[in-house]
Amino acid sequence: MPKPRKTAWTAALLLAVSFATPVFAQDEAAPASADTAVVTHEQLLRVLEGYTEQIQSLTNDLDKLKKIKFSGYVQARLESGEANSDTVKVSGSPYTATTANLNRFYIRRARLKLTYDTGALSQAVVYFDGGTDRTVRLLEAYVTLLDPWTPLHDHQLTIGQQNVPFGYEVERSSSVRELPERSRAENVLFSGERDRGVKLVSQWTPAIQTTVGLFNGGGVNHVDFPNSDPTLAKDFVSRLRWSQGTFDVAASYYFGRNTVPLTGADATAKKSRVGFDAQAFYSLPTLGGGTVRGEWYMAHEANADSAKALIVAPTSGNPVRLLKAGANPDHLSTDASGGYLMWVQNVGDRAQGVVRFDAWDPNVDTDHDQYSRWSIGANWFWDGFTRVTATYDAVRTETKTGPRWTDPKDNLWTLQVQHKF
Repeated sequence: MPKPRKTAWTAALLLAVSFATPVFAQDEAAPASADTAVVTHEQLLRVLEGYTEQIQSLTNDLDKLKKIKFSGYVQARLESGEANSDTVKVSGSPYTATTANLNRFYIRRARLKLTYDTGALSQAVVYFDGGTDRTVRLLEAYVTLLDPWTPLHDHQLTIGQQNVPFGYEVERSSSVRELPERSRAENVLFSGERDRGVKLVSQWTPAIQTTVGLFNGGGVNHVDFPNSDPTLAKDFVSRLRWSQGTFDVAASYYFGRNTVPLTGADATAKKSRVGFDAQAFYSLPTLGGGTVRGEWYMAHEANADSAKALIVAPTSGNPVRLLKAGANPDHLSTDASGGYLMWVQNVGDRAQGVVRFDAWDPNVDTDHDQYSRWSIGANWFWDGFTRVTATYDAVRTETKTGPRWTDPKDNLWTLQVQHKF
C-alpha cells in the first residue's frame, strides 16, 4: 500500500512542473520584449533639448512683451452752455449743419499710449486720441535716447512728434490737471500742444534742469502747415527750471517765424514768446496739501484781426490772396500777453477744490479784444482709477460796445468722469 501513494505524489509533482515550465519561459522572455521600448540616454537628451529651445523662445517673446506698456484714459463729459437754442444752421453745398444747442454728452478725450522700453538707453512712444472729433489721430510718436555716461541718465534726447517744452501747462497731461481744459493763452499760442522736432533735456543738479529744442513751428493744429515747415529755418525753444521741493520757478523762450501763404510772394513775420511760471506747495493740518500756481506769457504773434485788415481775401470773382497795397507784413504780428493764476486745495484724501483766473489779450495796443475767465471746479477721487470733475466757467470778453460776461462758446457747466488704465 505505501508504494501506490508515493507514485501518486510523484505524478502530481511532474504534472505541476510541466504546467509551470511555459510560464517560466514566458517570464524569461518578457525582459527582452520590454527592452525594445526603452528610451536611450541620447534620445532623452534630444527630447529635453527640444523642450529647452521652445521654453527659451517663449521666454524671449515674454521678455519683449514685458517691455511694452499700455496706458491711457477716457474722459466722458456732460456739457451745458448758458446760451442754447434748439435750432440748426444749414449752409454750403453739400450742406454743413451747425447746431446752436450746447447741451450734450460727448467724449472729450479717449487716449491710448504705447511705450516700448527697448533697453536701458532708449525708449519709443506712440500715443493716439479718439475723442472729440470721433476720428483716431496721432498725438505723439517719438524716440528718446538716454545718455550712457551718467548713473541716472541726466541727459535725454527726444526726436519726433511731442509736446513743445515751453512753460508748465503745455507739457502737463490732461489726465492729471485739476481743471479739464488749459488756459486760453496756452490754447492760442500752442494749439494742440505738440509739434515735430527734437529736444535735449539735461538735469545738471537735483534742482536745475534745462531744455533746448528745434521744431517745425506750425504745431499739429496749424491750418496750413500741420505736418511740414515752409522755411529752412526751424523754431528754437528753451527752458530753465529751478526746483526747491516746495517751490519752483522756470523761464521759457521761443523764437521763430510766421509764414502767411499768399498767391504772390509769401509774407513772413517774426514770432517770439517769453514765459514765466512758478508754483508753491504747502500742507494744512486738517485739510491737506495745496498748491498756488501761476504762469504768464508775452508774445509777438500773428493776429487774425490784423490778417483781415491787411490781406485781401479771395472771392469767386477774384480767387487770389494778396497783401493790400502798401501793407507792411511785419504788422501781421502784434504784441500779445496772457496767463493764469490758480489755487488748488485738497480736502482729505478724496476731494479737491480749484479756482483759476486766466486772461488773454491778442493785441495789447487795442482795447476791445481782451478775454478773461473765472473757472471754479471740484474733483472727487472715486478710487485709484476714476475721478469725477465738476466745473463752471464764467467768461468776460471786451467788445467795442464794452465788456460782457457772456460767451456762448465758453460760459459752461461741465461734469466729467475720467477713468485711467
